[in-house]
Amino acid sequence: MVISGRAPHLAGDGHQRRTVRIGVREAHHKKARSSNAWCFFFLTCAAGCFIIRMISDACGAVRPAVKLRQAKKGTAMREEKASALPLLLDVRRMDENNRAYAYRMLRKNIMTLQLQPGCQLSEAELCEQLAMSRTPVHEALMMLKSEWLVDVLPQRGSIVSKISVPYLNEGFAMRRILEPALLRGLAGKLTREQLNEFQELLNRQNEDLYLDQDAADDFFISLDNDFHRLLYHDSGYDRIWEAMHNVTSHMDRVRYLDSALCRGNIASVQKEHEQIFGYLRDGLPLDVDVEALFEHHLGMYRENFQKILERFPDFFVRT
Repeated sequence: MVISGRAPHLAGDGHQRRTVRIGVREAHHKKARSSNAWCFFFLTCAAGCFIIRMISDACGAVRPAVKLRQAKKGTAMREEKASALPLLLDVRRMDENNRAYAYRMLRKNIMTLQLQPGCQLSEAELCEQLAMSRTPVHEALMMLKSEWLVDVLPQRGSIVSKISVPYLNEGFAMRRILEPALLRGLAGKLTREQLNEFQELLNRQNEDLYLDQDAADDFFISLDNDFHRLLYHDSGYDRIWEAMHNVTSHMDRVRYLDSALCRGNIASVQKEHEQIFGYLRDGLPLDVDVEALFEHHLGMYRENFQKILERFPDFFVRT
């Protein structure tokens, strides 16, 4: 039996056959237009979902300083236990191998609270973000463990260490004892070149006061560290600075929190830097209490420490 595509009752009627064919073509066109409309609709929805996902991902990677400002306005900052946030990565230095780069980037992200105290560290995720194999990442984590910045726990793996209040106090005590002695040894004795280095840092710190806060917190803390590092360097104590800088890692994370939450202290820090620079340039007057100067200067974070503890209790341990 042969099945014809034509309707049997229309056979022999050319006009009616043409009418049917035209009707069929129009029906096909309508169906195609309808199909295209549905395709356009679904593509539009897919594009919209993709854009929303991109915006969501971007919001998920908001800088810690922004989150801290939100917390200042009353939005509680939750502890990220499930996984680490996306790392903020710098360009690799020419002389850095994989382990050195992984160490520097992980340490920076811990110190600036991009990796928050208590958050879980997945070596697989870190390897993916750093684009390297597992061995250098594992070695970098072990280096950070030796600096009390990473804890390795049975059955849980690696986590960013919480801020220890005793470690914080030890770091403050160490700097409070050392730096007055450094100032006494350098006051009035620096070369013009050495003084110019301090002056350049002060100029950059003054510029920082007018930066957007998102960029300013990291930048000012870095310049603050550089200012004090020069005290050790010009005294010939570079290795003491390196050792001390590791001991003060818990104190430095609190300084970052203080800078992000209470930005008014930055102007006070800058003012005292200028005072210290004046003593380096002109010498120490007999009536200056250097110990009291550094007690206040280094301990400025303590003015807001209770507020920080209340706002971020899960960031701290008392032991």
